[in-house]
Amino acid sequence: MSQPVSKFARSIKNWWVFLIVGIVFIIGSIQMFRNPAESFVGLASFFSVLILISGVLTIFYAFANKEDIENWGLFLAGGVLDILVGFILLKYPGVTMVLFSVFVGFWLMFRGIFMVSGAFKMKKDGIDNWGWVLLFGILTAIFAFFAIINPLVGASYLVFTLAFAFLLLGIGNIFLSLQLKKVKGRAADIKEEVKTKVNKFRK
Repeated sequence: MSQPVSKFARSIKNWWVFLIVGIVFIIGSIQMFRNPAESFVGLASFFSVLILISGVLTIFYAFANKEDIENWGLFLAGGVLDILVGFILLKYPGVTMVLFSVFVGFWLMFRGIFMVSGAFKMKKDGIDNWGWVLLFGILTAIFAFFAIINPLVGASYLVFTLAFAFLLLGIGNIFLSLQLKKVKGRAADIKEEVKTKVNKFRK
C-alpha cells in the first residue's frame, strides 16, 4: 500500500509550477487592465515573454513527473504549444490586432479546455473542489471564444476580454496548485501512517 501512496505523492511534487504560472498570468491580466490603450506591438512582446515562461515551467513539470503520471504527454504538449506561441509573438511583434486576438484567443481556448480536462482528472483521483477548476476552465474558454469571434469590435473591448481570460486562467492555476499541495500533504500523512503500522507489525 505504501508504494502507490509514495508514487502518488511524487506525481504532485511540483505543485508550485501551477502556482507560478497562475501568478504570471494574473500579472499579465493586471497589466492589460491598467494599460488597455497600449499598442498591440508592446502587448504582443509582453505576452510572448509570459507565455514562454509558462511553456518552460510546464515542460519542466511534464519531464519531472513522466514516470509517475499517465498523462504527462499532455502537459508536455501544452508546454511546447506555449513556447511556439510565445516565440511566434516575439518574432513578429508587428502583428495586427486581428491576428493577435485570434492567435492568443485560440491559445487561451486550448488552455481553458486543458484546465477542464484537468478538473475531470482531479475528480477521478478524488481531489476536492475540482468543480472550481472546471468552472475557471470553462469561463476561460468562453472569454477566449469571444475574443476570437469579435476581433474587430474595438481595441478596448478586445483587451478587456483577453484580460478577463488571462485573469481566470491565472486564478484557476493557483487554485489547482493549492489543491495539489493539499493532496500532497494528505498523501505524505498516509505514507507515514502506513510506515508506522508496518513497523509496529514487525515488532
